[in-house]
Amino acid sequence: MTPKHSNAAANHDTSRRAFLRTALGTGATLGASFVGASTASAATPPPATAANAWSPTPPEPTAALHDPAGSGMPFRQDDPAWGKERMWDRNLVIRADHELNGAPLAQAQELMREFPDGNNIANEGCLLTAMAMVLELLVPRTPAWTPKALNELAHAYYYYTPCGLSMTTLNSDFVSDVTEGAVQLALKEEYLPGMTGWPKVFANTSALVRAYRSLAPAQRTAFVVLLKTGTYDDTVASHYLLLHPNDDGGVDDANPRVLDPAQPFGTGEAWRLTDSAKAITQDPEIAAGWRESGIKPTQIAGAWIYVRGSTKRDGAAIAPLVRAWARELPRS
Repeated sequence: MTPKHSNAAANHDTSRRAFLRTALGTGATLGASFVGASTASAATPPPATAANAWSPTPPEPTAALHDPAGSGMPFRQDDPAWGKERMWDRNLVIRADHELNGAPLAQAQELMREFPDGNNIANEGCLLTAMAMVLELLVPRTPAWTPKALNELAHAYYYYTPCGLSMTTLNSDFVSDVTEGAVQLALKEEYLPGMTGWPKVFANTSALVRAYRSLAPAQRTAFVVLLKTGTYDDTVASHYLLLHPNDDGGVDDANPRVLDPAQPFGTGEAWRLTDSAKAITQDPEIAAGWRESGIKPTQIAGAWIYVRGSTKRDGAAIAPLVRAWARELPRS
């Protein structure tokens, strides 16, 4: 496990983000041979100005969400269509941290988990897979948004590279970039589970999730909610999934339906947070991380709400959510 931060409340970064901030700060000294190794191994496509570019006019903010079932959702991160696509090269990440940041080799080796078949979408792409679902629900396109397409775009736009440099999170700017502004991060909350002094938060106690679930069905059609479970540190034991857009639970339901990249094929549609927790903690390392941090099966680590709309109507679309959020904040 990567060492914990000494001041978690002040430094709201995962171990990987802390490494990247340092690596980018020293990036000017990166040797040409190292850059060549990184970019050559990326197999990145040209910038998304051709086949991968998204250009159709987005649906109006009040349009119905794309049907999850009709789109084959949830997308699974281990789907053979994209599961083996590489996201990072662990050896290059270790080399960057060791040679550029001066980290001891043993510490650099702990930065990224080692998998027998590599750091690919199947092993590490839950956020990428969840973001593909966000885009396909809000602004569907042909060909569909898929984890494979987003992985290619993330490399092309240098949101991350095989050696980890510029490996920024995909939660905000990336979705705006690839949709030319048609999808935006509206609001977010993060809860630092496992960090000293931070209370446990659940779907029924999160002000932001309660606010979304309190909206009328017609108002919710402009939004999709991304949830994070597990530990705050993204190195091993965190996970990302979506609150199911057809979830019929009320604001006091702590175990909502979800669209989960880790849901096994062949399981039923009524997949909930507790099902997700049981599935991902079959992995011994993830289970150990949850135990160490005292994570509960329905606990959430953060919520991000994305909005769809034209530039003229974004404000009108988001207004009901902001008002509902303001009403919920005093009780959180």
